[in-house]
Amino acid sequence: MVEETKDSYPDVGELVLGTVEGIFKQGAFITLDEYGKKKGMLHLSEISLKWVRNIRDYVREGQKVVLLVLRVNPQRGHIDLSLRRVTDAQRKEKLQKVKQKQRANKLLELLAKEFKLSTNDIRAIEQEFLKRFDSVYEGLEAITMDNSTLDGLKIDEKWKPELLDLIKKSIKPPFVSITGYVELKSYEANGIDTIKKSLKKIKNYKTECDIDVIYVSAPLYRVSVRAKDYKSAERALRNSAEECVEYIKKHKGYGEFHRKLTGKTEK
Repeated sequence: MVEETKDSYPDVGELVLGTVEGIFKQGAFITLDEYGKKKGMLHLSEISLKWVRNIRDYVREGQKVVLLVLRVNPQRGHIDLSLRRVTDAQRKEKLQKVKQKQRANKLLELLAKEFKLSTNDIRAIEQEFLKRFDSVYEGLEAITMDNSTLDGLKIDEKWKPELLDLIKKSIKPPFVSITGYVELKSYEANGIDTIKKSLKKIKNYKTECDIDVIYVSAPLYRVSVRAKDYKSAERALRNSAEECVEYIKKHKGYGEFHRKLTGKTEK
């Protein structure tokens, strides 16, 4: 897959899967499995909300862990991570996405074997999916719900019937999940309360979808939506975020919605 490469860095606020490489007095070094084995640092203060007497009570060498990216400095190669800010639900969701990515990999490997496709052919297919979806697996799920989605992708026509057959055999999504971000700033004396009320516009948005909001780092908040289909999820994500942004702007604050994070890393 080409969703991440050895040259790319994770975004601030992203959940990543890592392997505990080494433990020292003030924390642990983590190898990021999805980013070319880049190294990140998990500081002692970001391991648990409780006082940490022994780091190895929480992490150990070789352990797979889900972490939140706090800061990224590509120039210095620094990536700061947090364990304590990851909820059980987020951990499960991330691990599920890792499994989904593996399934997407396997499916494209089968397609490559069937048509003797080159690495460049597979990369081109992946990139075509990523033009419209957050991940290849998200695109595969969308096709299971509406086969015509495949028609809209610029993929060699002779590969499409076999790809569709593989998708139908391999992908049966019970639900879909998407994420977005809102930036919120308030310049009033009671700014924290204004931001909280703005976020309630997202949490209380009337929809059949499940919506969750988590704090990333000022002024950024991550919005997650779970729904039966992508159209409903996208509508709930954008509409709830727009209500949030509209509220804070009415109260002399700043708000902006981002479907994806691009370049929001520490310089």
